[in-house]
Amino acid sequence: MKKFLLSAIVMLSAFAVIAQQRTQLPKELYNKSFETEVIVPAKEYFPLNNTVNHTVQSRGLAPIEEEIGGTWYDLQANATLGNRFQRWEDGTMAAVWTQGYNSPPGFPDRGAGYNYFDGTAWGSIPGPGQIVEDVRSGWPSIAALGENGEIVVSHGGTPFGINVYTRANKGTGSWIKSSLTNPPDRELTWPRVATTGENNMVVHVIAADQNPANLAQSWVYYNRSTDGGVTWQGWEYPPLVDLDFYAYSISADDYMINTRGDNIVISFSSQTFDMFFIKSTDNGETWEKTVVWEHPYPQYSFDSVAINDTLWSPDNSHSIALDNDGMAHVVFGLFRWMNTDPGSGSYQVWWYTDGIAYWNEYMEPFQTNPTNPHWTLHADLLYESGNLIGWLQDVNGDGEISIFDLELMNYRSLGLSTMPTIHVDDLNRVFVIYSETTETFDDGTYYYKKLWARASPDGGTTWGDFHHITDDIMHMFDECIYPQIAATSDDYIYYHYQADETPGIALDDEHPYQLNRIIFGKLEKPEIVGTENIIPQTRFAVHQNFPNPVESTTHFILELVGQAQVSVEVYNLMGQKVITNNRKLMNTGQHLIQLDMSSFAPGMYFYTVKAGNETITRKMIVE
Repeated sequence: MKKFLLSAIVMLSAFAVIAQQRTQLPKELYNKSFETEVIVPAKEYFPLNNTVNHTVQSRGLAPIEEEIGGTWYDLQANATLGNRFQRWEDGTMAAVWTQGYNSPPGFPDRGAGYNYFDGTAWGSIPGPGQIVEDVRSGWPSIAALGENGEIVVSHGGTPFGINVYTRANKGTGSWIKSSLTNPPDRELTWPRVATTGENNMVVHVIAADQNPANLAQSWVYYNRSTDGGVTWQGWEYPPLVDLDFYAYSISADDYMINTRGDNIVISFSSQTFDMFFIKSTDNGETWEKTVVWEHPYPQYSFDSVAINDTLWSPDNSHSIALDNDGMAHVVFGLFRWMNTDPGSGSYQVWWYTDGIAYWNEYMEPFQTNPTNPHWTLHADLLYESGNLIGWLQDVNGDGEISIFDLELMNYRSLGLSTMPTIHVDDLNRVFVIYSETTETFDDGTYYYKKLWARASPDGGTTWGDFHHITDDIMHMFDECIYPQIAATSDDYIYYHYQADETPGIALDDEHPYQLNRIIFGKLEKPEIVGTENIIPQTRFAVHQNFPNPVESTTHFILELVGQAQVSVEVYNLMGQKVITNNRKLMNTGQHLIQLDMSSFAPGMYFYTVKAGNETITRKMIVE
């Protein structure tokens, strides 16, 4: 608490802005290892600690925020957070979270807390027993459905499985319940839902099995409906995901879904297997798979595979978003660990590992480091390549990170900087929020985690300053975790998160049960991107080339709002320019541009159109 006076001074501004210099931890912390228990998520985990802190301290909020919910049940994710926040293009919003107030640790009233923003105001905060479901449930996920409706899925009930709740008009009316029958001998848990297509009528659900009889393996299943949830194709393994290869790895909350138009992406990430995603551009009819990072130990198992050198890997938390071109953008936390005694139930970790990494589909996948395959995701190497976009901040400006005099609290997502969430807006500006252990904010025993934001004005190529968005004096004593940005935006980005007064998770025996607040916030984009980096509304459009893939020649349509000097360039994956069409003056209207690709090797290429001072790039495939 000795640092609180400094914290109060820092927090007088709307939020703190810190430049991009990277300050690293002292070497004695960086090299300090610990032994920790291997956590195997179970559908019901009752801890030994049943104590409750009945002292609930009332808190204010920053001006840009509003409290929209609460819960004493405080584990919102085992790893990556699900789809908990829906924003419609008309400005209405809905949020869900796992809520429980009564009788911890069992929480018989557990279910989906829900609140709705009607364009003017949020509804009243739901109290004990006010949940979407009619059975004890958990892990809700929400999406738009139909012209004006919504869908919520969660797990629970008897038999244990996936429950579906829909209504035709968002924010009002009764929920209509249905269930998705489990595959044989499976108990599906931790679902995610998303919708694509015209009027959001194609529904996608992914979930994992946690039948105790199958704990030696983890099975992931995918289900789809093309008629708004009336009929379903049935549970199958996710397309292009070889469960014979990943059966021992993919488990609770190791996956998430994001959509844009007819495009859907399902991503998978953990410390124990490849980071990869599958993507469809036609509402789930066909799919392609991309491996972002290849784990150096295929089919890794804590029980049977030894790792005798420190391995840099994802930290169990990640997020994915699609841009206007349907290209994927990924963020994830970093972690460092090894396992010299497989089967012992514990392994070695470096809790002071730190970093938020970024990758997008315009980049090459991470190539195995030739010096040491354990270092492919080393934070220093990612910093040099421009893929490290988040790290601990030197809040007090003394030139060092001072978090060594108190204890740390780590979550099931393991890093000091962790739980990232990402959004790409219509101008392909990228926004990231993450939770970070933050110096100068502590309760005398632990340092608090706070929310930080960073943005790229140019699709992930360059990144602006760091912004501490929970530095308001009202959050001085708050642990701020589980952020999620809505998938749509306007002049603002919208997000929500969970806050309470004690670091850690009560469900994991780390402190007594207490009230956790679900908080909604919004950030004006110029404040995050920087007014000097605001991109003007594009005055021209470049359509996808056709045919694509290309065998010889291809065409694309260029639309100009006004007269402009235009040039076209084509690049290969190595960044080499292979075609240049010199600038020439073109008039307002549509123009058909032809590219002759007949002499080029098969592979991926990018065509860049420059009109005046603006640039647009598209991807094409040559066969």
